[in-house]
Amino acid sequence: MWSSYLTVWFSVVCALAPFSVSQDFPFGPPTTQPPQNQVQRPGIDRSALRPSIPEPKSKKLDRSIGITAVSLDAGLARIAKGDEPRNQLELIALEKQQTKVAEKINLVTVSLQHGSTQGSGVIITGEGYILTAAHVAGRPKRKISITLHDGTSVEGITMGMNRNSDAGLVRINKPERDTNVDPWPHAALGASSDLQLGQWCIATGHPGGRMSDRPAVIRVGRLLKILPSTLITDCSLIGGDSGGPLFDLEGKLIGIHSRIGVDVDDNMHVPVNVFHDDWSKLVTNKEWGTLPGFKPAIGVRGSSDTESETVCRLSFVEPNGPADKAGIRAGDIITRFDGEQIDNFDQLKAAVGASIPGEMVNVELQRDDKSKSLKLIIGVLE
Repeated sequence: MWSSYLTVWFSVVCALAPFSVSQDFPFGPPTTQPPQNQVQRPGIDRSALRPSIPEPKSKKLDRSIGITAVSLDAGLARIAKGDEPRNQLELIALEKQQTKVAEKINLVTVSLQHGSTQGSGVIITGEGYILTAAHVAGRPKRKISITLHDGTSVEGITMGMNRNSDAGLVRINKPERDTNVDPWPHAALGASSDLQLGQWCIATGHPGGRMSDRPAVIRVGRLLKILPSTLITDCSLIGGDSGGPLFDLEGKLIGIHSRIGVDVDDNMHVPVNVFHDDWSKLVTNKEWGTLPGFKPAIGVRGSSDTESETVCRLSFVEPNGPADKAGIRAGDIITRFDGEQIDNFDQLKAAVGASIPGEMVNVELQRDDKSKSLKLIIGVLE
């Protein structure tokens, strides 16, 4: 009963009331030493220490201090491990702990958008690396718009992604600021291997898209299942939350929102340890795997004649499929797909396979010696 009451009450309060903003990594045991050599600026208190982050070929990401870490109030140790409050005093203590975390995590939660795709993410290093979902990031090396907690927009670049687990990486472009002097505020990282069933957690993101008069929305819940590549909670998520962060009661990042189930208690998150294990690939723009249940398709087949090795001529377009709805016809020769040159059908298959269902792409083609440019929305293979 306490869990249901607190989840609903706290979600409503945090969704409607703006947080007061106060400022106070990546993977490996968090240090307990406070940051040194602080740079003092009006309204800002950030460490001038360059975070310990990997070079592109590094095999792992070491943890460093993040601003979201908060001490656990005395008496909450039992509850933090998953027990329910037994009385009003414990409920109030839990509420206060969640409020402290909520104030911090709003500062590192961002909104991500490219084209018609919108989602959330979380800054995890002072240099501006952002964890998100693969289906939010899209393909590597693409520009992406990042909106910070205060409404400031900066430009980023998409990096690597593991589609098997829906893990994606984005980075704020270097010219945005000198991160040696003024590092980006970033989250403290936990370890999903340390989690326990029933443990309390706090989700945030931008459901329905970012709104200028609303901070990142907080949802409180509990861990219902802990799987190697998926965490399942009852933190209610909707469209726009994808890629947003999941924290524990000490303000440590434990997961990234992935898929939304049919039921309120079926919300899926990528464990933070997945990013740890894949870090060396993610920071070098590698992409691999297929999103579970989201294999991209456009509903076409290529010609099988000798010409097929030098051009991408379509022999069949599935009726009412994505290509058909975009105006593509059998006999068309595809020349470019989402900016990539296409010389044969195998290249088209590779380009479609690297896309995300629901993504809108530009397709250039030749038809009767005339050039056409069409917009196509990627579909899902049934």
